[in-house]
Amino acid sequence: MIPRTAPRVVLVTGKGGVGKTTVAVALALRYAERGLSTVLVETAGAELVPGIFGVEGQGYTPTLVAPGLWTLRLTPEEAIEDYVVQQVRFRRLYSMVFKNRVMGPFIDAVPGLHDAVQLGKIFDLYRESLGGRPRWDRIVVDAPATGHGLTMLGSARALMDLTRAGPLHDGVKQVQDVIGDPQRTGVLLVTLPESLPVNETIELGARLGESRALLRGVVLNSAVSAPVTAGELRLVEAGLSTLPGGEEVARLAARRLRQVAAQEGAAARLQAALSVPTVTLPDLRWGDAPIDRLGAAELSNLGGLLPLAELGL
Repeated sequence: MIPRTAPRVVLVTGKGGVGKTTVAVALALRYAERGLSTVLVETAGAELVPGIFGVEGQGYTPTLVAPGLWTLRLTPEEAIEDYVVQQVRFRRLYSMVFKNRVMGPFIDAVPGLHDAVQLGKIFDLYRESLGGRPRWDRIVVDAPATGHGLTMLGSARALMDLTRAGPLHDGVKQVQDVIGDPQRTGVLLVTLPESLPVNETIELGARLGESRALLRGVVLNSAVSAPVTAGELRLVEAGLSTLPGGEEVARLAARRLRQVAAQEGAAARLQAALSVPTVTLPDLRWGDAPIDRLGAAELSNLGGLLPLAELGL
């Protein structure tokens, strides 16, 4: 097997509601804090990240939100406009030709185009240079959830198959050469330590197809820890039953132990099914200092728990 280098592009995806954006921001912060110039790309028009840092987003233009960390919002419409203007050089011509009631539906009907041009913007970021070196050391993409994330990942190849030849085919091939290369692009899946999300993540891994080589690891997000071991609980269980509320404490401790055991089983299933590292991030809503909303400090702490070397990131 050829040793893999840390990729400059990392796509983070997973089922909606599993904390995909949280992990993407934590990873991007980790890179920035290590001195790497990092841009975090929010896809499909989302623009949540600037607010986390108390900064007003600038949409399609990269916005500095923390030392070494920029973010931008990516929409298919802006990406298509950017691509076409690069080709024809005149924005007014783009508006005349593509922003009319005839061409609009036609553009929308081209299979994979919207996703492919978003990948094209990521490719532009990849090749952007400053002072003779890459402008961005790391490009973290908060990709669409699960099925749509897979569609985006395969969109460049799909558009190549559709066009077969010509300028569009050649341009998309350049994108695919980067996005499809495990040396330059990695995929990180995010899930919850519960049966259904884990099952869907294993299924998602199986559906990666030719992109399977991109998979670097899985993050089990929002995991809980046990206050005591099973042996410790057995030692104090009899004594707890004699105290007011003691039986309830014992019951809750036993429930937490079962939950932790289920998490460990989920991690083992993911490892066996996908054969990539599985790492666990804690649920910060519980513990000595529970929090309801993750801010920059909490996300930085989470990022510090991501074992980049183990994940090959």
